[in-house]
Amino acid sequence: MVKGNDRILRAGGTPYEIGHSLGQRIGPRLAWTVDTYIAQGPAAFGVIDAERLTRETEPWLEGLANRYRQELEGLADGTGVPLRRLAEWIYVEACTGTGCSSVLMTIDGATWVARNNDIWAPDTWGYATIRDHADRIPTLSFGMPGETFTATGINRDRLWLHYHFLPGETAADPPEEAWFEFQWMTEALEMCKSLAEVEAWLHRQPRRGSMLLFAVDGRIGDRAVFECSPTSHCRWPDTGSAILGTNHSILGGPEGTPESHRRRAALEHGVQELAASVNSDPAMGLRDLLADPTVEQHRVGYGTVYSNVACPALGCLWATLGGFPAASCGDWRQIPWPWPGKSKPSGTR
Repeated sequence: MVKGNDRILRAGGTPYEIGHSLGQRIGPRLAWTVDTYIAQGPAAFGVIDAERLTRETEPWLEGLANRYRQELEGLADGTGVPLRRLAEWIYVEACTGTGCSSVLMTIDGATWVARNNDIWAPDTWGYATIRDHADRIPTLSFGMPGETFTATGINRDRLWLHYHFLPGETAADPPEEAWFEFQWMTEALEMCKSLAEVEAWLHRQPRRGSMLLFAVDGRIGDRAVFECSPTSHCRWPDTGSAILGTNHSILGGPEGTPESHRRRAALEHGVQELAASVNSDPAMGLRDLLADPTVEQHRVGYGTVYSNVACPALGCLWATLGGFPAASCGDWRQIPWPWPGKSKPSGTR
């Protein structure tokens, strides 16, 4: 069993150096992670077959931006896992639709984030990775060990971003310039310092599918949820103390599953109770909200694989480093702010 402290990984330098350093730190665990994820996830659930995976992975890898190709090459050299196998692991994850539950909530003048990530192969998840890039904004991301792309993270400038799968329009024959949502997310974390820059990136770079994007600028307290198709986006209204979402549209798009609506209703009830509580610890209150059995998912081979609670303005970061289902049974750890003295917030919401 990998213990909590061994689940926080850190590397710096060029993309290749970061990949190689992470690979040496992770070692044989990565080969097990890749094989287990593919076997217990997409293969077991019939999401993508081996023939399609072989056919589609190679052109995707060949067209990958140099920054990400170099990190993957370093990861392959550091672990001995073939580059092609790493590409299959990443590509197959990007082809899947997951379930997630999230809240952005103002507590004592600061925006807090609470987030469950729901998917399969629970034993492969529960890691935090700090990348001190040589020529980009340093980032902290959450997911599997060695993942080049992420669905959840924060950068040194206190920009928090995370992604929800959104049923809806998917580019059936995506243009060459379209990126998978996880790659889009990672690039935004490494290049953007504000919500305005994130929205400009949404304008410039098309995605292969639809998504909900949760964003918090901890320096000034700005927050937003963007509902995105492959080529357009719209910012959700923000009129109360909390914005919350699961895996369906609130702007007239696809209705989503009954299960997604049940999770959203449970979040609404929990947020009301948390807002009415007196002298509560925000982190503990939000952890309890994520652990609500109607919010957290727990089925055979599928469920809440990691959870986060964070206040970007305060540099307060909580995450589960292993354990399933994560919100109720995970190993909750408070992660120290990785860049002391950097990017102090200028205000709160």
